[in-house]
Amino acid sequence: MKKWHENRAADIGLRAGGAALLGIVWLLALRLHHMAQATTPRDASSLMILLSALTFLCASAGSALLFVGGGLWESVEVSARWKRVPTLASTSPIFIERDLENDVEPAMQSRSAA
Repeated sequence: MKKWHENRAADIGLRAGGAALLGIVWLLALRLHHMAQATTPRDASSLMILLSALTFLCASAGSALLFVGGGLWESVEVSARWKRVPTLASTSPIFIERDLENDVEPAMQSRSAA
């Protein structure tokens, strides 16, 4: 089954949405710049902080959509270091013991030895 973002029209739409977000960022940044020139740094209002946060979020999302498009939803392979270790079943004869004092790698031991 083809995913919705693999369509050429969806990719163009996502990139156009990213360009629109960057246009909104431009307007937000201009408004924020004019507000900042009229006030001192100690008198920053909550509106200025909100505009700053919106500018950052829209610029990040707009850049990602414009430059990557539908590729944002592509699957990537994760390194073995960052993969989760499968949990062992309670009936398994092996358990993992962690030495918290020395913070070393877990030792594998048999349940019958414990």
